[in-house]
Amino acid sequence: MGKQHKHFFWILITCFGATLLPILILNLILLNDTLGNYRKVLLASLWQQQTRGITYAPTLSDIGLFKTLRLNDRLPEIDTVVFGSSTAMGISQQAFPGALHIYNFAQTGHPLSTVIGEAEYIQQHAPHIKRLLIPLDWSIGFLYEHAAPYAADLSATTAMRQSQSASKQIPLLDKMRDALSYPRIVSLLEISKTILRAENKSATFRGYFLQDSSDDYRCPDGTPGKDFDTIHRDTCTGFRFDGSATFANSSRVGNARSLILLATASSSKYHQNLASTQGVPDTLLLQRLAALGERARQQGGSVVLFLPPLLPGMEAEFLRHPQLAARLQNTKRILDEWARAQHLAILDAGQAERFGCGAEEFIDEHHAAATCYNKIFQPFWRGLLRPDGTIALPDEGLR
Repeated sequence: MGKQHKHFFWILITCFGATLLPILILNLILLNDTLGNYRKVLLASLWQQQTRGITYAPTLSDIGLFKTLRLNDRLPEIDTVVFGSSTAMGISQQAFPGALHIYNFAQTGHPLSTVIGEAEYIQQHAPHIKRLLIPLDWSIGFLYEHAAPYAADLSATTAMRQSQSASKQIPLLDKMRDALSYPRIVSLLEISKTILRAENKSATFRGYFLQDSSDDYRCPDGTPGKDFDTIHRDTCTGFRFDGSATFANSSRVGNARSLILLATASSSKYHQNLASTQGVPDTLLLQRLAALGERARQQGGSVVLFLPPLLPGMEAEFLRHPQLAARLQNTKRILDEWARAQHLAILDAGQAERFGCGAEEFIDEHHAAATCYNKIFQPFWRGLLRPDGTIALPDEGLR
């Protein structure tokens, strides 16, 4: 190596040491205290059980342990469980009448095949749960996936054991990559700004790097808040006592028209999900859902299926599309015929504008906030509520 090359090499090392190395070290400290930290998740669950507050447990993209702990704590006092992926995480207790007591178990990236296995576990181990709400996501493709449901184990003991095992298997290199990722660097910069602006800088530094959580605080509606991760602190981001997500860290849709045009483009996942399947739902998934419905009726309960709301105007645009309209109509025709044959109800909320939802109640094309779900489900349940406070079974078919 020549003299000039050596000089350049040492300049690079010096620059790394002065910039990225401190970021790497600080973010590794934060990651070691959050990534795979099942103890913090347990603390977050215990805190929420005691306070009924909003909490952010590490990490928001991997919430299986937190939701499983919370479900097990809530099981004795609930009669309704909401399943699904993040598209259903906005469903809150407010969307239901007082006669129903829910927990929203929906989790990021949960496909329909996983949801069916979880619902089967609840039927087997918690027969007092009378209503199971399950989304049928056509837009993100879960309804069409050829994936056999597997037996789920939602016991708290199993969830803790699996998390402990997984936390030991995170390689250092993966942690380093995560530590130097753009979101983590941005988060660290925000933490640094918070510390520098704080009146008691040492206490604020200690709160981020040495404490298990933030201090307790109050959300705008008066609900207690406490965060066990270091990002989105003091913003009421996370999950409510009923399991629903606040989406407080996410901006709402501003330009719906541009998103809708992109959604119908041939390169979009929505377009491809319909085009590649011709809009035909997976037969095995429908068979297992039918079996869920039959067992629920035998236990005196029901399975309520729904098509999650989409950005106002989006589904209507698909139904006007020269190629995609027939495929989406095919999906709905098959679902309607199947539901009637299986004595099941499917609430079609795809055209959210029919329920009065606005674009400002969405964080993107297929994630609706709680206010939109309230507009969808409150009239639905009101129509099923009998004078004596019991719930009637909904009409069969797509509605």
